[in-house]
Amino acid sequence: MMRALRERWAGLLASPGGARRVARGLAAGAAAAMLPAFGLHLLFAAGFALLLRGSLPVAAAACLALGNPLTHAVLLPAEYALGRLLLPPSVEFLPEHGPAWLLALLPAAEETVAGGVVLAGVAGLLGWLLARRALVPGAAAPEAPLRVIHLNGAINSGKSSVGRALAALIPGAGFIEGDEHGLPAELPPEQRWAGALGRILRRIRESNAPCLVSAYPLDEAGYRRLRTACVARGAALSVVTLAPPLEVALGSRGGRVPDAAEQARIRAMYAEGYHRRLFSDVTLDNAGLAPEEAARRVLAALAHAHAARAPGAAGRAAPP
Repeated sequence: MMRALRERWAGLLASPGGARRVARGLAAGAAAAMLPAFGLHLLFAAGFALLLRGSLPVAAAACLALGNPLTHAVLLPAEYALGRLLLPPSVEFLPEHGPAWLLALLPAAEETVAGGVVLAGVAGLLGWLLARRALVPGAAAPEAPLRVIHLNGAINSGKSSVGRALAALIPGAGFIEGDEHGLPAELPPEQRWAGALGRILRRIRESNAPCLVSAYPLDEAGYRRLRTACVARGAALSVVTLAPPLEVALGSRGGRVPDAAEQARIRAMYAEGYHRRLFSDVTLDNAGLAPEEAARRVLAALAHAHAARAPGAAGRAAPP
């Protein structure tokens, strides 16, 4: 169960805008927990989360963690005392007539609500700031995170040769080739691919290098695993897909001609779309390019893509 929760948490952080949604959900739950709304805290948490476009599960978890009978035994007196300080004695919102129990309860409720609203605002803002600082990239003090550049593409598209050349261009970078050597031959192809990708993920978790260049074909499930591992490691991920024409991938590259089985797999991979993945940051037709030239073009394309995503990049002219 804990493993499933960790995977869901990492998946949430890995989703687009996930860290910011978590921060807003935490703010919503913290604010709702401070309100003296007996039995309605979760409803307030859900409403605040929807209003702020935060994560509903995070809002509910934060509300339950911060607002429970034990904490309210402390919060309610504090809210009442704060409300007495905030509301001037001359201000009177109470009705003059009504049941005796209601007239006796309203003064305390009025001041408790006033204090609770103030605490809700403070707790929500504090929770958002702390979560944003801890989870949102760039919100905390700037550090140099691990950078992962993954080369995707079909068999014989040049991933290994371009990956080595790319790692040689980046100071301190390491290269990981996601081969299947050493895995039992009797394993189904899906398990062999998962095992090969698992080697890359372990290197990402354990690496102290400033940059890792990896090479292995990715499907949607493999990309999600890779992105989740990078988020858990605090690494910045870029995916580059090498997409030479099919007839080029079927021919001789680097002095090696694919055999009949490999050619059949290459055709199948092109049919499955390995050369045009939507999750790619850069797609490059590297036919006719030496590995070093392809690596330089990859770096230039990644730099341009990063600049295009940067704040204030709207309206910039694309390079010729």
